[in-house]
Amino acid sequence: MNTKGQLGVIEFKFFFIGLIIGIILAWVLVLLGTKGAIPFKIPLVCG
Repeated sequence: MNTKGQLGVIEFKFFFIGLIIGIILAWVLVLLGTKGAIPFKIPLVCG
């Protein structure tokens, strides 16, 4: 079993999964902040 070059692939996969989840969560927070559903506002985005 050759495991020499697999760590980079696994890290890359986790990086992309985290990036996609982070973008989706940030988008949901911005959407809720602009609609007024959550009590705090993000000043850079919501104004």
